[in-house]
Parts: sequence; C-alpha cells; structure tokens
Amino acid sequence: MTLAAENDIVLDLFKECDALLQGHFKLTSGKHSEWYFEKIRLIEKPAALDKIVDLLAAKIRREVPDFDYVVSPAYGAIAIGFLAALKIGKKFAFTQRADEKMTIRSGFSGLDGSRAVIVEDILTTGGSIQEVVACLRERQVAVAGIYVLVDRSGGAVPVEGKPVGSLLALKVEAFEPEVCPFCAKGLPITKPGASDKKP
Repeated sequence: MTLAAENDIVLDLFKECDALLQGHFKLTSGKHSEWYFEKIRLIEKPAALDKIVDLLAAKIRREVPDFDYVVSPAYGAIAIGFLAALKIGKKFAFTQRADEKMTIRSGFSGLDGSRAVIVEDILTTGGSIQEVVACLRERQVAVAGIYVLVDRSGGAVPVEGKPVGSLLALKVEAFEPEVCPFCAKGLPITKPGASDKKP
C-alpha cells in the first residue's frame, strides 16, 4: 500500500466517524486550531479503530523488528496502544500522570530494562510523548520507536531527535492564544478533549 493510499484511508475513517471537527478549538497543548481530531469518536467505534490500528501495527512490524512492550499514555491512547500490542503479539503498559508527572504503575513488573515502542494518538507539539520518553528512561527502558495515528505537524516535530512514525501526517496550523486569528474575530472557543495534562 502506498503512503498516499494509507493517508486517504485514515482520513476517510476519521471523516466517517465524524472525528474530524472544524471550528475554533483549544488543544491540550494550550494552542488554538481550526481543526480537531477527536479520537474518542474512533474509540467508541471499535470496527473503525480496528481498521486504523491494523495499518499502525503493520507499519510497526515493518520498521521495528525487535522490542518487548507497546507503551501508551493515559487515557485516550490506551485503547490504541493495547490493540496494537495485541495485533503485534507484544506486552502492553500505559503511563499516567500522578502529581503532574508521568509515571508507570508498579504492577507492570517486566518493563524495567526492556525495549518499547511508544504509541500515541495525535501529535501536535510532542510534549506528551517527551514525558513518556522521560518516564521510560527512568526505568531504563530503551525506546525502539515512536508512532502516532495523526501527526498534525506534518513531520516537523521530532522527539529525541528522531522522526515520529505516523499513519497520517499533515500540517495543521496551531496558534498561540495571543496570535490566534479566530480569537481576533471573537469566535467562541471549544475545548473538546478532556485531559489531565495542564498546558
């Protein structure tokens, strides 16, 4: 399958699930944007999510032959990462914030010293992924790859100096609040996603 065909499939699935929203949105990063990818609408439709994660799992298999765990940040990426781990036949763990720091629950006993692939939902600034990388580093976990469903930066945001693999990479502008053209027009703003991250 060509990259263009893969992009079209993913974009079509987001549209079919009404998961690509247009308006004036406040992103988790604190920036504002005209477009919002609402991954929860994919997650609530398992058949659509299954199709997307099939593509993601195939990409990871091709590009990262040797690793032990798939690790995803809570909460939105848990379903995506878990399904990818199931399809690839790897173990799964998730990170979560406690006292504003990304951590891993002690119950994941085999993670220390392993190799992991990070799976996230949407990349805008890469901040959440950087937190996951730092968390894994504290556990002596080697990051073998980083993957997202959608890269809103169009490939412009590397993490740890490495490119982030994505199924759909497109440049979607995000504005600081003080220079947001939609704020300047007085358009009402929506914060569609819920997150425990404080921008």
